[in-house]
Amino acid sequence: MRAPHAVPPRATSDLASPSPGPPQSNRCKPIIGRCIAFAIPTILGLLMVIFLAIPALMAPEFWLAPGSSLSSLNISTTHITARWNIALSIKNPSKLIAVKYPHMKLLLSFDGQLALSRPSLVPAFTQGPDNVTTVRAEALSALVIVNDVGVRGLVSSLNGEEVTIDVVAKSKRRLHLGPWWVPVFDVYVSCMGVTFTAPTDGEGDGDWMILSGTPSCKPDIITLLW
Repeated sequence: MRAPHAVPPRATSDLASPSPGPPQSNRCKPIIGRCIAFAIPTILGLLMVIFLAIPALMAPEFWLAPGSSLSSLNISTTHITARWNIALSIKNPSKLIAVKYPHMKLLLSFDGQLALSRPSLVPAFTQGPDNVTTVRAEALSALVIVNDVGVRGLVSSLNGEEVTIDVVAKSKRRLHLGPWWVPVFDVYVSCMGVTFTAPTDGEGDGDWMILSGTPSCKPDIITLLW
C-alpha cells in the first residue's frame, strides 16, 4: 500500500501587504481646491465682460434739435454758399456709467449723394449717466453750380420754400469705469430727411429753420464709414 504524498505547505511571502491608500475624499480635496481657484477669477472675468458689454451695446439716442438752421444763403450764377448750423441732441442710455465722445464729426448731403460740405467736427464732451446733451456744429457749403442733377436739384429746392438734407454723424466713444476711460464701439447715426423751411417774414436774408418737430436719427453701433 502506497503512502500518500505529503502536501507541501503554502508558500508565504515575506513582503508586507501594501497599506491602503488615503481615503477617496482626501485625494479629491486638492483637485477641488484647484478648481475653485480657477473658477473664481473666471467668474469674475465673465462678470466684468458682461458689465462692459451691456453698456457698450446700448445704442445712444440721437435727434436733431429745433435750434438747427440754415443761414447766409447766397445763390449766384456760378456758386452756392450757405452756413448750416446743426444742433444735435444725444442721450446716454446707461443709468450708471458716464460716457465720453472724444471725436465726433458730421457730414451733410443732399439727395444722398451730393456732399454739402467737408466733415464738420464737434468738440469733445462728456455725458453723465442718463444725461441728455445738445452739441452744435457748423458746416459751410461752397458749391460750384454745374450741369449736374444733384446740384440742379439743390438749386431748385433752395429757390423754393423747403430743402431736405441728410445728416450723418460718427463718433468714437469711451465708458468711464473706475479711473479709466475704456474704448468701446464707434457710434454711427444717420438723420435722414431733415427739412429746413424758408423764412416766412418776407426777408430774403433770414435764417431757414428746421421743420417743426424733432427728426430722430437711426443708430448703428458697428459701422465702418470714413
